[in-house]
Amino acid sequence: MDEDVARVRKLYSSSWPRVQVVISDGLNPNALNENLRLVLPEVRRQLAQAGHYIGDIDIVILNGRVRAGYQVGMLLDVEVVIHFIGERPGTGIDTMSAYLTYGRDKAGQSRWGSDVDHSWTTAVCGIHRKAKRPETAAGEIAALVNRMFEVRGSGVALS
Repeated sequence: MDEDVARVRKLYSSSWPRVQVVISDGLNPNALNENLRLVLPEVRRQLAQAGHYIGDIDIVILNGRVRAGYQVGMLLDVEVVIHFIGERPGTGIDTMSAYLTYGRDKAGQSRWGSDVDHSWTTAVCGIHRKAKRPETAAGEIAALVNRMFEVRGSGVALS
């Protein structure tokens, strides 16, 4: 575990991104295989077009859950984590979710840590060509991240 922490901290030597992508297979690696390549490039394009520096390196975590993304946010102290996770199988299709978390308080101080509340996270769920279409999800994710920077919050703060 300590080796993984050291590797994450060494990813960016000079310029830290504002947005970091985390990818976890969660409970359904097939969901990522089917959907991620249809969503992530468009999210990157839209965020770059909006002027946000999104990390060049995606962090992949095997068997990761939502809190794993919070830990990456803490290690890199980025403003936003976009965490793609394979959803629980059983719906008949392999759906993916994106969990979006803004890691600063209103004063701009980091709030990443082991006590991050799930209510601080915004979820885009059911991403699949037979559910929430990948191109729709990409636009929704980018729009939500833009809004997070505007209001300096995510989750219930976006309500």
